[in-house]
Amino acid sequence: MKKLIIPFVLIMFALVACDKESDNPAEDTLYVKFINDASSEFTITTIELRSRGIAGQENQPIGEWGSNVLTGGETLAPGASKFFTLDIPTSNWSEYRIGVNDGTGTTVMVQQSDNVGVDSDLPITHWGGDDRTVSVIVRYNANYDLIYIAGWSDWVGIDK
Repeated sequence: MKKLIIPFVLIMFALVACDKESDNPAEDTLYVKFINDASSEFTITTIELRSRGIAGQENQPIGEWGSNVLTGGETLAPGASKFFTLDIPTSNWSEYRIGVNDGTGTTVMVQQSDNVGVDSDLPITHWGGDDRTVSVIVRYNANYDLIYIAGWSDWVGIDK
């Protein structure tokens, strides 16, 4: 009987240990340097995020847009950056959208367009490390009278 108890206890311990959620809050947060690229033509006034679930998996639930992470009237002029700690669990990603000052003092949310610019979600992923550099280029297309995302990047590590 003793021979059966020890393996049973070991198996149960392994199952409980594997199923335990992390008590480390660092695994659920991501330190991000967000850059409005120097070649952008607009000042960013709004950055909103929404959860997109586990990175690389289809049919993940999409969260609601969160509040502006630029608080207290903060803005990001072309070439400026800001550091954030975001609630994005390890192996997950969030999508962001931005609003810019259109030159008249009005904030315009930048939308995707089939005619010009990047035609994809704008990701912030939490994999490969617990810090990330995210950069976006915002420009104006006179032919379509449209402010658009001309380019973006998202890579592990903090770009100095």
